[in-house]
Amino acid sequence: MKLFLQTSSGQPALVLWDGGVIFEVTYDRMQRLDYGAELRAALESAGRRLADISEIIVDIGPGRLGSTRTAVAFANGLAYARRLPIAPLNSVLLLGAYAEATHGTPCLVLRSAARRQYHWGLVKGGRIIEAGFAPDAVISPAFKGPVLVAGDASPERATVANARWLELNSVPGAALPLLAPHLKPTHGPVVPLTDTTGLTNG
Repeated sequence: MKLFLQTSSGQPALVLWDGGVIFEVTYDRMQRLDYGAELRAALESAGRRLADISEIIVDIGPGRLGSTRTAVAFANGLAYARRLPIAPLNSVLLLGAYAEATHGTPCLVLRSAARRQYHWGLVKGGRIIEAGFAPDAVISPAFKGPVLVAGDASPERATVANARWLELNSVPGAALPLLAPHLKPTHGPVVPLTDTTGLTNG
């Protein structure tokens, strides 16, 4: 059974997956969570035990740094204590690969940094082909074809040409099969992603 923690939107979600979603909950925005207590409640609701977890998948951002750090720390602690593999998944691939696979159009993902500043990445063909930082809410990818836009911004807050804006800031647990090619489990701690440097290696 897999445990999936999604955090970078600032509205955390917890999913238990075993051939399909067996438990899923999305919490209130910016809610402080005791992940240990929430996981115990999820396992009880699903009729499962802690020992049933075989892998952890965690959203490492970029995004809301406080909530991402908390979830990553919990995931690292649980992985260490239970000797479990942990698969970090950056939020650009998380949203972009899901949106592209669902709608058949490349996806530009925006994650708020501060005020009108955004981290951004463009997913095309299931890969991040461009990434950057916009200090003034003007995002200018070299790719000029039609794009979907997902993430934190809205059209009045960020300027993106040739775009269709989605109300997509997190993905459902049912998206895990689409994200499977991007999951690279590791043994050892993972760290929150605080910038977009190197994301094009995605």
